[in-house]
Amino acid sequence: MTETNVLPWVEVNEMMDDEYRQRVVADALGHYPKASSELNKFAADILKKTIQVNGFRSFQSIPPHMAKIQVAREFKINDQLASAVICLWAEKQHEVIETLAHAAREANIPIHEPWDWHEARHGFVQAQDTPQLDQLATTLSAQKTKPESDHYILAALWLSNSLFVE
Repeated sequence: MTETNVLPWVEVNEMMDDEYRQRVVADALGHYPKASSELNKFAADILKKTIQVNGFRSFQSIPPHMAKIQVAREFKINDQLASAVICLWAEKQHEVIETLAHAAREANIPIHEPWDWHEARHGFVQAQDTPQLDQLATTLSAQKTKPESDHYILAALWLSNSLFVE
């Protein structure tokens, strides 16, 4: 097998339009207070370090609409923040990811188990390097409307690197 090129999550911005990026950030920030304790701490450390707004002492004190704007801006350029946002999004969208993972296993696509934010935070593999998974996600997404259809495509990227883990 050839060596795979794992891209950092900040690179996913090249595949998103602004509207979907806003949706992903909103999902992530909405899930942040409810995230599992380890993921919450991982994200909190990055958000506190990265997102500062004049007039607010901490990330937690920034009004949600202002935080969303700043996070969306940083998401485009900061790999650590992009990783945290994608991990929060994935935990929130676990049903979409599980649906795709289940369909992949039924199609004999070797999704690594368990696959959670600890492993997936490192990045993704481009769709052309995972054609079966990409095709499956495209097929599943064709039956959905936006933003859910886009969630399946992002879920495929979330799972993509699992195909190359021993």
